[in-house]
Amino acid sequence: MDIKELNINEAKNSSKNHPWEYARAKIVRKLLKNRLFANQESTPILDIGCGDLFFLHYFSSIVEHPYPIAVDTAFENQIICALKEKYQNFSCTFCQSVGEVDLGEKKASIVFLMDVIEHIEDDVAFLSALKQKKFVGAGTLFMITAPAFQSLYCSHDKWLGHYRRYSSKLLKERVAQAGMNVVDDGYFFFSLLIPRFLQKKIELLRKEKPVTGIGGWNGGKTISWLYEKILLCDYCVTSIFRKIGIKLPGLSTFVICKQQ
Repeated sequence: MDIKELNINEAKNSSKNHPWEYARAKIVRKLLKNRLFANQESTPILDIGCGDLFFLHYFSSIVEHPYPIAVDTAFENQIICALKEKYQNFSCTFCQSVGEVDLGEKKASIVFLMDVIEHIEDDVAFLSALKQKKFVGAGTLFMITAPAFQSLYCSHDKWLGHYRRYSSKLLKERVAQAGMNVVDDGYFFFSLLIPRFLQKKIELLRKEKPVTGIGGWNGGKTISWLYEKILLCDYCVTSIFRKIGIKLPGLSTFVICKQQ
């Protein structure tokens, strides 16, 4: 969850994240299956623009010997204290900028940019500088997700400070310009395209454009479970199509890459 969508008061309790976030986390896990090294002494994991720590906490729980580093420009003392209180049994390093990350001679196993680069005006320059960091080595993977299709840009994007949305083609072009090799790419959340399309059309008809985020999700257990399962079934279906060479579009796009 983006820090802007995070309610500090709710960050201190055990309120649930949106089922979209649970589904995305599990999809990323599937996409990265067998790509991470196993049985290491430690697995440095960087989550840049990590927001409310949800994804980093989840991914660290499924990796052997994780060494998690949380990076977000919004990390002020109040937010860090609230997150530490919420994730009391989770040990990670907090950094307010990439420049603060210090792994010594170690290299990051994976760098996550989960719906981050749309917030950056010069995304190519950012990625180019990132891959030059000392903690990036030849084996470091980059997992990048972003909202898909500029035609679906709406008030929610504007409120979150998004400069753009990406097609799979555009995202691959940007990482290639930054000197990275794409090892996998595609879309997910095909079923969310129509709801977002309708949302965009409704916004065009309204004079006032109400903006809400995914923070403070208050759906019940049954609704949350159903929502998550629908999205995971959506991914399973699109995965089957991918295996036969058909890449269905989706509301999110991704690339997995390494530096050239």
